[in-house]
Amino acid sequence: MAARGKGYDPTNKESIIRYSQKLVGKTLRQVSDAGDLADPHKRRGSFGNALEVYYFGYSTNSDSDADFSEVGLELKATPVKLVKKGGKQQLVAKERLVLCMIDYMTLPSEKDFDHSHVAKKCSDMLLVTYQYEEEINPVDYLIKAVAEWRIPNRDLPQIRADWDVIYRKVCSGHAEDISGSDTMYLEACTKAANSSVRRKQPFSKVEAKPRAWAFKASYMTVVQQGLIAQMQALPRSAMESKLTLLQLVKKRFAPYAGMTEKDLQARFGLSSSKNLCARITRCILGIADGNEIEEFSKAGIVPKTIRLKKNGVPKEAVSFPTFDYFDLEKTEFEHSDFYGYLQQKYLLVLYREMPDGAFYLTDVCFWQMPDRDFDEAKRCYDQMRENVRRGRAEVSVKATENRCCHVRPHGANSRDTRPQPHGQPVVKKCFWLNQKYLAEEIQLALERGKNPSH
Repeated sequence: MAARGKGYDPTNKESIIRYSQKLVGKTLRQVSDAGDLADPHKRRGSFGNALEVYYFGYSTNSDSDADFSEVGLELKATPVKLVKKGGKQQLVAKERLVLCMIDYMTLPSEKDFDHSHVAKKCSDMLLVTYQYEEEINPVDYLIKAVAEWRIPNRDLPQIRADWDVIYRKVCSGHAEDISGSDTMYLEACTKAANSSVRRKQPFSKVEAKPRAWAFKASYMTVVQQGLIAQMQALPRSAMESKLTLLQLVKKRFAPYAGMTEKDLQARFGLSSSKNLCARITRCILGIADGNEIEEFSKAGIVPKTIRLKKNGVPKEAVSFPTFDYFDLEKTEFEHSDFYGYLQQKYLLVLYREMPDGAFYLTDVCFWQMPDRDFDEAKRCYDQMRENVRRGRAEVSVKATENRCCHVRPHGANSRDTRPQPHGQPVVKKCFWLNQKYLAEEIQLALERGKNPSH
């Protein structure tokens, strides 16, 4: 419980909120007697703990009750960072927002999300958003916004579905198979001091990694940006209010199944362009050009068109942006752009080749690389990194050498090169997803879409 006499009444929510809003535009050092925090970068949550102790005047604890228990208000400090996107700088969530630990043993007794422990924890939150900067002490972080926040009604169908995916895995004795790729907005993130820690689960002797309920960083970016003006939600009718995101997207695409790209171009009156498929997707979803799709931003979803040959294998491998050889040499896999691309969730818009040789729109699915494949992707990354270290940047990682990924040139021609640390410039290259691997993953994603409980 917060101590009385700190400038607010802990039994009055309006008093707490008024007091908290004095933080906006200031730092903890300016509004409290907090001094530099010792080793602040060694321990996550140092800012949040300091906020509780030095500004709100109560000791940190791991109680399951809300921080301001007398009014049921949960305090959450959440960081944003400045990044460059599309040539412009903008604030995005630095990390997911962890809500509470998952107790595998008691989770099966919870009826549904609405009656769950995590729903209670995030039913009414006081979000304190601060700007993270690597080189300064946390007491000097600038506080950007303070607001009372609840899950918007339009997000509840997807969050309920996310919760249900994790619930079903635990109830079926497969908590060890939980993955960040399972869900859209709400996730079960790993939460342990090291990777060897395990916890018991109720319906299996196999122990699973400790996990916590959290809102994904992509979701928090939209929350923290306050649903900026150029963001547009997918249109929903009253009858569609309870559909999950996948159900809504599949419903939008269904009327256009069996049409070719040219058919759709004519249907929507679009001119030819390099991004024609992306524009067709936006037209089908009812989103104006130039607007970000709110739901996709929350889930970190990127639309991508895939053409499948008659045998179900993509006509082309999927590429990522070209990498910098100097960055590759000095950057660990977990901190690389490639790792970030693999953590992305994709809306795959599928066109299949028919006997006449034309490609027809047939289906859509969401896909994200499952956790089980990250070790294999890391092996590809580390192999290419070692090539660069040895001055052999011209040597790529072949598709036959890795089940998931490979490296090959991605320049305009052989003269389109980039400098490397230990030799002459080398043609631009990038990481690619293997066609066979992607074919298998697409089939699995389509099966999950038909039976989302598995």
